[in-house]
Amino acid sequence: IGGVLIMGDRGTGKSTAVRALAEMLPPIDVAVGDDFNSSVTDGELMSTEVKEAILAGNTPGTTSVPTPMIELPLGATEDRICGTINMEKALMDGAKAYEPGLLAKANRGILYVDEVNLLED
Repeated sequence: IGGVLIMGDRGTGKSTAVRALAEMLPPIDVAVGDDFNSSVTDGELMSTEVKEAILAGNTPGTTSVPTPMIELPLGATEDRICGTINMEKALMDGAKAYEPGLLAKANRGILYVDEVNLLED
């Protein structure tokens, strides 16, 4: 399923339905230590880091986790949603360090947006 929009009047159980659906979904196998819930068997579902590790012959281990269900807060900032550069690591260690956002955490799962009509353009 590429995307689902659940609509209904207040109090009809939309939020309950989403949470129940998330609990019913089977667990997913993800690469250990990967922030993007990458698969180690499907190239389309791999992060760049996992692909590079596999090409170098270092296939990461896998672990089974519940299908993620991440709720998008109404006041979430762009960097919270998309991710940002970890400035502390950049300044202290001089290393580029990306800090994934909510979209990365919801990868291969559900991104739940309550009150879509209240989101900013």
